[in-house]
Amino acid sequence: MIVFAFAAFAFLSAFAAGTMLVLQLQHYSLYPLVGRDGFARYVAANNRAAFLPTILPAMLLLAVSGVLVIARPPFMTRGEALAALALNLVQLAATFRWQRPLQAEMAATGFDAAKTRQLVTTNWIRTVALVAIAVLASGVASRALYAFAAA
Repeated sequence: MIVFAFAAFAFLSAFAAGTMLVLQLQHYSLYPLVGRDGFARYVAANNRAAFLPTILPAMLLLAVSGVLVIARPPFMTRGEALAALALNLVQLAATFRWQRPLQAEMAATGFDAAKTRQLVTTNWIRTVALVAIAVLASGVASRALYAFAAA
């Protein structure tokens, strides 16, 4: 059963990393093009729409990372499970320290070039953390597949 938790972890880590890369490299860079008049409405709508594609997978990834610290498959070390959980906590802390407040402020007040720059700059913390988790998951899965093929 715990192998299914790892499978969920591997899927969610790749999904969250991909989602965050799209946000970082594409979505946020388009903010200046939205226009000042409709920017607050746009960000408010974006914030409401973010739950299913962004927030829920990140919450599930955090939860399954916690599960893997307690019970993990034999091909995953405790250090790898702890690293995944720590990286999840880093991205969560960055979310609540910068992204959530900045998105909420811009949803209320509209476009602000300085806030947009801060959003993009600090979002690299989340992006790097989630990509690192996906790389870690890929390494663990590769090791498990290699061991299975060699057996």
